[in-house]
Amino acid sequence: MSISQWAFAAAYDLLNSTVEGRVAPYRRRTAGVASGDVLEIGGGTGANLGFYPRDARLTFLDPNPHMSVRLRRRASDMHRGVTLVSGLGERLPFGDGSFDTVVTTLVLCMVSDLRAVVAEIRRVVKPGGAFLFYEHVVSERPFGRRCQSVLNPLWRLATTGCNLDRDISAAIRQGGFEEVELTRFDLSVGLPVTIPNIVGVARS
Repeated sequence: MSISQWAFAAAYDLLNSTVEGRVAPYRRRTAGVASGDVLEIGGGTGANLGFYPRDARLTFLDPNPHMSVRLRRRASDMHRGVTLVSGLGERLPFGDGSFDTVVTTLVLCMVSDLRAVVAEIRRVVKPGGAFLFYEHVVSERPFGRRCQSVLNPLWRLATTGCNLDRDISAAIRQGGFEEVELTRFDLSVGLPVTIPNIVGVARS
């Protein structure tokens, strides 16, 4: 696992650069409006770091130590104080109601237990706090859903764990939040097909 984690971290920024121009607006709608004590799950190499308000107090959680090394370097270059924690979204090492805001961007496709992660997010968000999310999701169209299901095993192998066919919208809506607002849209990443996405907020 360590070699694959290193390879994924080494390639992540290069791969991300090919779509960042299309993704940046949704980082602004999530990380860009986070406030207070903020937890980002799956912080990666810090792609969201430049979007957070300067007064946000940032904690990043990631199970990949090679990602965290790159995130720490990026934070130092940007003169941002951050707290880095190694761990899994299914078992967040924080007390109930620890954060004003929790953020995920393009990470719930990769967790082992989606509903457990959503439940943990709900647990650590303060009353009145917000879960801000931007994710790619399963298609609402039957043909698109079938295509995602067929392609998923190969895609998951090629991306070290990303799933094309997860119903992340349903998991968030059923996660026990007081209110969920989300927008669905199809994102073009330069391929002949578009990818279904959601962006939104769930309030506790």
